[in-house]
Amino acid sequence: MRQVFETVTEVSLWLASQGFFATLLLVLIPYALISFPIQYWIRKLLKKYEFENNDFAYPMVAGILNGVTGLTIAFVVVTLWNHHREQDAILKKEAQAIENIHMDLRHDAGKMREAERALVLYVQTVATMEFNESTRQAGSEDAVKFLDEIYKICLSVKDPLVRAHAMSELANLSGFRHQRLSGTFHSPIHPALWLTVVMLTMLTILNVIMFNSKKSGYISATIGSLAYALILTLANQLEYPYLGPLSVSIDPLYLLLQRYDNP
Repeated sequence: MRQVFETVTEVSLWLASQGFFATLLLVLIPYALISFPIQYWIRKLLKKYEFENNDFAYPMVAGILNGVTGLTIAFVVVTLWNHHREQDAILKKEAQAIENIHMDLRHDAGKMREAERALVLYVQTVATMEFNESTRQAGSEDAVKFLDEIYKICLSVKDPLVRAHAMSELANLSGFRHQRLSGTFHSPIHPALWLTVVMLTMLTILNVIMFNSKKSGYISATIGSLAYALILTLANQLEYPYLGPLSVSIDPLYLLLQRYDNP
């Protein structure tokens, strides 16, 4: 089962990097198969075995499925939306902590140039490497090296009040960085919940097919499939805040680079 969960996570991460419309088309494929070829064969079997519609069972089953599916999807979307907003706030706090350190050290002419160089290199490393999965490890190692340099500079400040405040901001910076990294390529949604959502949506579509023998069943299944594909695509694009067209903007880091002198 663990292998299945790992596969779901890998597929979800891959889809999130493909863009909204490409992901939508890929997500639509299984629903399109259910809405047309699978529905066609289900209807043939129902007709062959003279399956009778039950006007009492359909509303009851549909109500249960729609309620459970709707609540589950709502929980997933709200969780991912909050995760997306939290990562946006964390990145802004990280940029603000860098600016606060810069403000603390600007009064020490002897440390200012050295500190600004280390801060710029840290920001450049984070902006260009830590948001890319293939360069994340190397980028993290370089970022830690520059944080160590900033730590040594802050520790050597003579004014005790300035030194204490700079060290406090550096601790905040390290904490915000850890929070950002923990949410960059890790989803707050367990793969089992993704599987549950997908299975529930497909059961809902199959329920429409089973209890709707009219040709309008094709229209109902198609509309339902498109709706589920849209909401699942949106959820997937929110799952990893630094991937895809809905990604968190890293402009706060680039604004810092524009304000500081490049080393």
